[in-house]
Amino acid sequence: MSHADNKNQELNLAAPDENFVQVLKDNPTLFQRHPELLELVTLADSRGTSSLLEKQVDTLRHRLQNMQSKQSEFIEVVRENEQISDSFVAIICKLIGYQNLSEFAAEFPSALRATFAIDEVTMKTAVAVAKRPSENTAYHAAIERLPNGVAACDNRWPNALLELFFASPVKSAALVPMKFEADGETIGILALGSSDEDRYTHELGTAHLTRLGLMAGICLHRLQLKS
Repeated sequence: MSHADNKNQELNLAAPDENFVQVLKDNPTLFQRHPELLELVTLADSRGTSSLLEKQVDTLRHRLQNMQSKQSEFIEVVRENEQISDSFVAIICKLIGYQNLSEFAAEFPSALRATFAIDEVTMKTAVAVAKRPSENTAYHAAIERLPNGVAACDNRWPNALLELFFASPVKSAALVPMKFEADGETIGILALGSSDEDRYTHELGTAHLTRLGLMAGICLHRLQLKS
């Protein structure tokens, strides 16, 4: 039995609709070779009977609308990334300009609040915590919650950790390790707090926050060496 016979036998065993669909797939120019068949095609929808051409145009219109929607979403993502990039450049310029630890501690949190519209920004350094035994336990508990030295976001932080960093209640927060080398030790923690419980959730990506912590850590380390 030939390959063609086998294929025909398979089609005969299939449902009638499946047979016809397969024939069209195998013969995409069928209607071009037999235009008289188009007169026999009926397409009905809620608006009544329409021609095959009208149906094709309607399908293409919907596809175009979907493509335009996806393009708009892509453009919006690009714009957001550009805004984030511009904001990071502004923060880097601030970090480069700090001349001492007092200036860094006083102005850096304010710069972050203004640039990224963050409700609360505080930080704790390992050096400062070492001089305050009452903060040691909570600080090291925070370090343990930063796996692999990357930032973490959540709206369910333990109260002890939130009280360590924030004087006012927050509903979600990001804890960002400050390091002067990507694989180095954490020399401080930057804490970002929000009154919006959905701003810093566990599912939020933290790549930008981790880079922010690295930049802050490099500045902190430089100023600690100067003091």
